[in-house]
Amino acid sequence: MIPEQFGRVAILLVFALAFPALPLTASYLFSKLGYRTSNPTPVKEATYECGVESEGTSWGQFHARYYLFALGFVIFDVDVIFLYPWAVNHAAMPIAVLFKAFLFIGILAFGLAYAWRKRALEWR
Repeated sequence: MIPEQFGRVAILLVFALAFPALPLTASYLFSKLGYRTSNPTPVKEATYECGVESEGTSWGQFHARYYLFALGFVIFDVDVIFLYPWAVNHAAMPIAVLFKAFLFIGILAFGLAYAWRKRALEWR
C-alpha cells in the first residue's frame, strides 16, 4: 500500500519537474540551433510596467494604502473561498449553518463598514 502511494507521488514529481523543464530546454536548444535569435535592444531590456514609462528610480516610495487595500482584498477573498467547502461539509444542519454563515458574513460586513466609516479605504 505505501509503495503504491509513493509511486503516485513520484509520478507527480516527475511531471512537476518536467512541465517547466521541457519548455526551458526547448528554448535553450532553439537558441543554440539558430531558430530563436538573440537581438537585445534597450527597448527589449527595459522594465515593463503596464505600458507606462518608468519614472524615477526603483527606490521610489509607495503609499502604504496600496498594501492595506491589497490586504483587505486577500482577507475577503480567502474568507469567501472557505465559505463553500464549509457549507458543503455542514449540509446536514442547514438552519444552524445558515445562521453561522450569516453571522460570519455579518462580522466581515461590520469590519468593512467600520473601515469605511473611519475612511481607511479612501485615498488622501
